[in-house]
Order: sequence, then C-alpha cells, then structure tokens
Amino acid sequence: MPIRRRLSLLLALLAVPQVTLAKIGFRQLTSLHPVAVQRGTEAIVRLRCNFTLDDTYATFFDRPGIKMVYAETEALEAPRRGRASVGTPFRFHVQVPWDQPTGVYELRVATRQAVSSISHLLVTDFPVVVETTEGNDTPGAAQTVPLPSAICGVCERNEDVDCFQFSGVKGQRITMQVYTQRVTERIHIMLVKHPVYHMDPILTLIGPSGQIVGENDNFFGADSLLHCELPETGEYLLKIRDTRYAGSKKHCYCIEVSERPFVRAVFPLAVQRGTSVDAQMIGFGIVGSPVARLRAEPDATLGWTTVRCLYDGEETNEVPLLVSQHPQYTVPDGSDSPESATSIELPCGVNGRLARPDTRQYFAFQARRGQYYRFEIEAHRRGLPIDSVLEVYGPSGQKHDEEDDLRGSPFAGRWQSKDSRLDFKAQGDGTHYVAVRDLHGRSGEEFIYHLRAENSGPEFEIYGAHYYAMLAPGTHMLWHAKVKRMNGFDGPIELGVEGMPPGVTLTPVTIPAGMDHAAMILTAAEDAEIGAALVRTFGRAQLEVDNGSVAPIVRYGHITCELQSGSGSSQIRWPCNTQIVGVTEPLDLARVEASPTEITLEPGGRAEINVRIVRVEGNSDPVTLAMSHLYQKRSSGDQLPPGVTLSSESRTQLKGNESKATIILEAAPDALPVERLPIAVMARVYITYSISTNYGSNPLHLTVRNRGLASRHRPRSAAP
Repeated sequence: MPIRRRLSLLLALLAVPQVTLAKIGFRQLTSLHPVAVQRGTEAIVRLRCNFTLDDTYATFFDRPGIKMVYAETEALEAPRRGRASVGTPFRFHVQVPWDQPTGVYELRVATRQAVSSISHLLVTDFPVVVETTEGNDTPGAAQTVPLPSAICGVCERNEDVDCFQFSGVKGQRITMQVYTQRVTERIHIMLVKHPVYHMDPILTLIGPSGQIVGENDNFFGADSLLHCELPETGEYLLKIRDTRYAGSKKHCYCIEVSERPFVRAVFPLAVQRGTSVDAQMIGFGIVGSPVARLRAEPDATLGWTTVRCLYDGEETNEVPLLVSQHPQYTVPDGSDSPESATSIELPCGVNGRLARPDTRQYFAFQARRGQYYRFEIEAHRRGLPIDSVLEVYGPSGQKHDEEDDLRGSPFAGRWQSKDSRLDFKAQGDGTHYVAVRDLHGRSGEEFIYHLRAENSGPEFEIYGAHYYAMLAPGTHMLWHAKVKRMNGFDGPIELGVEGMPPGVTLTPVTIPAGMDHAAMILTAAEDAEIGAALVRTFGRAQLEVDNGSVAPIVRYGHITCELQSGSGSSQIRWPCNTQIVGVTEPLDLARVEASPTEITLEPGGRAEINVRIVRVEGNSDPVTLAMSHLYQKRSSGDQLPPGVTLSSESRTQLKGNESKATIILEAAPDALPVERLPIAVMARVYITYSISTNYGSNPLHLTVRNRGLASRHRPRSAAP
C-alpha cells in the first residue's frame, strides 16, 4: 500500500472514536422491511439498526393501537459500520388492529441501555406481498402479484429495476401509489452515497403489447402516483426504480395497487363540530361529482382526522378532514375580485378552490384598528398541490402584507411548508380583504384549501431540538427550548413536560421577559426503574383572549429530529411527532457535579463553576463540556441569558484520565437581568464524529444583577 494511502487510512481511523459497543447510548434506526403491514393482520418485520437492539423491552408509535414486540431469541452481532451502512436487521412481531387508521406511523424503540431515533411503519388496507429474493430485475423475471396488493420491496443496489406483473381487463381503472420518501423522511441517517439520500422513485406501467401505458415521477413530493384506464386485456408490467438508478438496502418501498377509486381529498375540507356537510370527492377512478355526507358529532375531537367515504356502496381510502369549532364558509368558485369578495365573520374557516388560472379568491372582513388577525392555509400539508400565498388589502385597495411559505424551526437547519400563515395588525378600521392565490398561478379541481381566519393577539410558539433523552438513575440531562414570540408578546413562559416515565422530573423553569430560550433540566431519581415513555413539551403563559380578559394558555412544542447529510459535517432538522424519554442502565458517566449551585453575576463581572465528572468504572473517553448545544460551530440550543457568555478561558475538554474542570461565565455590562434561572453544564461523550451521549450536571440557579441595582450596591471608592 502506498505510504500516502496508509497515512490517509490511519487518519480516518483516528478520527472515529473507538467506542465499545456495549456502551453506546444511542440506537440509530434505519429501514424496516417489509415496511407495510395490513390492518387486521400480524407479521414479522425486520428493523435495521446501526447498533444492537438486544434487550429491547418496548416499542412506541405516534398513534395508539399497533403492538410490536422484539422477536429475536438470541443476541445478534451488530458491529458499528460507516454512515452509509444499512445496519443489522432485528426481527419484530407486529399486530395491527382491524380498525387501525391507515397511513405512515413514527416508530421508536427502547432498550435497557438506550432509546432510539425514528423509523417508520405503513399501515395499509391491502394484503402485503413481499418482493421475492430470486431476482425480478427484468420483465421476463417479473413477480406476479394479485389485485389489490401492497407490494413491499427494496431497490437494494445501483441500477436495480424491480418488475411486477398483474392481470388486467380492458377499461379497468387502476391506481398505484408509492411510499418510499414518506416512510424514510425522518430516519436520522438516510445517506447512501453523497449526493444520494432518499430514494427518488419513478413508476412505469407497460401494457400487454409492450407500450408504456403510464409513467409518473413526483406526486406526493418525490413519491409517485399513477392512475390508468387499462387499454386492453392481458398481462401488465409494473416497474419501479430510482430516477438516478441509485440503490441501497435502505431504499425500501411499498406500492399500493388496486382498482378501488382513490379519493385524494373531499371538498369542503372542514366541518364545524355538531354539523354535517355534503362533501365532493376529488381523486381518481371517480365518475361524475359524487358527494359524501360527513358529520362531526357535538363531542367530536377538534383538529384533523381521517374519514372514509362511500362510493358505489363501497368504502374508499381514508382522507383528511378538519373538525373545527368555528363556522365554515364554502366557496368553490368566484369571489375573484374585491368587488365580488365573499364577506366572512371572524372567527371562521373558509374552504376555497382556485378554479381558474392566475386568479385570487378574496374574502372581506371587518377590521378594527390595532387588532391582530391570523390567517393560515392548510392544503400542502394534506397532500394537495396548491403552493399558497396570502395577501391582505386595506379599504382603499392597497396591499398591507403578503406571506408565502410557512417557516419552521428557528433552530439551526430549517424546514418550510408550501402552506402559508400571516399575522396582520390593522392600521385602521373598516373593510379589509384577505386574498389567496397559488404562487405559480395554477388552478384546477384539486387546488382546494382551508383558510383559518380568526382574531389574534400576543402569542408564542415553542420549538425544540429535543426528540430523545436518556438518563441513568441519579443522573441529569438537559433539553433546550426556544420560543418564537409574536405580536408584541414578551411575558414570562412556564415550560413543562407531559407524560414522563416514573421517577423522572423536570426542574421548574420559566423563560423570563427578554429571553427566547431556556434549559429544560431532566432528572432521574436514584431509585428510578428502567422504563421509557413518549412525552410532550409545552409552554404556558398568560395571554389575552377574545373578550379582552387574560387567561393561562398552553402551547405544545413543535419538535424537530436530527437528519444527517453530506459527510456528517452538515445536519438539518425536520419536524417530527414523537419525543421519548428513557431511564437506562449507566453508560459512560455516573454523575456530572457542578458547584456552586447559586451563581450571581454582576454586570461586567464573571463567575466560576467547578465541574467534576464521575466516570463509570473502566471509562476513559474524552469528555466535552459546554453551556450550549453545538454542532460544529452552530448552536442548536442555548440556555444563558442574553449578554452572558462562556469565557474562552474555560476548560471544556477533559482527557480520559481527567475528571475536573472550571467553567467561567462572563456578563456583559448590559446583560439581561434574571433571577435564579435554572442552568446546567453539558457533558458530551462522543460515539462517532457527530453523535454523542449527552449528560447534564445538577441544576444550578443563575442570577444576573440589574445594572442600576448593582451600582447602588457597589462599595463607594475612598475620597481622594
């Protein structure tokens, strides 16, 4: 081997911490195969993980009903491999009730040593057919499948083209939809080989005479959907591949194939609780404009749900429906100018449709000077094609405001939706107009949307990069919460966590005025038993309500998971539904101790925190100390008040034979005054270049003096 080559290999090996598998405090899930299970059935699936899943005792889904049990009877070797590895498969037994809603579910796993990142399971209406292992790469080797079916396969290598065949009859309407990006979108490490991340499927249907009957690349994002009326009777060939001919064992997919009509949406998209609505079915394989009578009972749960319609006496697939507490307006056409605007009374919902190209729909409302109003579109998040833009016009026709995409987490790495939201403060009384258009001027029967229109006021949202936490008994960990303050709100916000496992508590914390972030310090009691639970973070604050009074209002957190891309040197955050907290066996560090527990900073002053780590016997890994959650040089979570920083004189790196360090905090002269704000020192033990097991010290309480108050208490200098 050339010297340069040997040197490069040595450096690469040195760059990756050599961590004993038994100590790894993270379970990095990848793919599930088969990725779908039919409702009302049970199956054995194989969940792949980059680290061992031995001692799995619980699994969790973001909605109740599914049961999934670890099925391995002997320990499996699960060597840690590179980021592109698909991981080791572990068998699980899955049971899905017959009445389980269909769709994609988030999946989490808890072992005695760790909790996992996210994988996915699809619940389908159709019998599952698993791709054979004999090879189906050519039309001559196509695997025969029945109708209907949910075909579960893997494009496991480059240039892989999977072929399936079914018998069809002339005039038969067939719908085929692919789930691949939708069943891998929140997997932590989908990188195959840069720049290939997720599978980008393309679906092709070839008729008995060899002609292409239909082909589709992107429909639900990058996932394909193809609907065809079969031109002749005979054998049809269905082909799926990656558009780039890329392949990987992570490239799992499910193709639902059936002759059942496919309802994409109903119009209107919403119904007021306690009322009924005649909703038009919009989709494929539907003749005419059939309607379904949909009713929301007076005690129906508010929010988005799914319903099935009846078409020709048979149930359709499930479609989204919003149950609202507010009256609903339905405007299928027109209202395309201020003069023809539909008058609405807030609060309400509007179900509209852009029926003609390059048009807007206008809705007139009475505004009051100084009042805040919120308008929000939901469509793209429900699988509909409109890329909405919201506009607000004043009485004289001047445009006051405009908003396009709905932006997501304020943490490093952002996502955004093609839906839009606009918060508007009226500058005068009188008739105002809110208008909806498509960014590209598109239109059609399926360009429908729901507009939520209501009075607003001082408001906030909670965001978090915290989607998992692991604590051994007697230890601490911290999450970082970030607040988005809106419409002038600057009041205190109390943070909380619902549903914690027994023995785990949160140090009480309130984000004071002038701050938009804080630490959420979790503690596992010394006698806490091993266990895990899905939790929800929230914020509570006193907000003004519709009648002008003030009431405590709770807002649940918008949580993001971590997705790794590139060579591991870049990450993005993506919205997810689940947060998991687990009490685990001890890993690297038994305790992180910090003192003093009461810290007071004068403006322009500094304070020292003495840190001592207690290692688990045999541990000699380097430990990194920090006050914020850093990836490279980017922060994805802070806890210190504005104006308080970690001094460069702090010692943040502990070698394997070291256990003590000093953290120094410095306060700028104009640092924000706070009183007994809970903070903690972070300690990180790296598993790989980018993955670490995170620990927190015991809670500390930080007080930053007011500058004026500090000067009054400062001793006077002696007279000259």
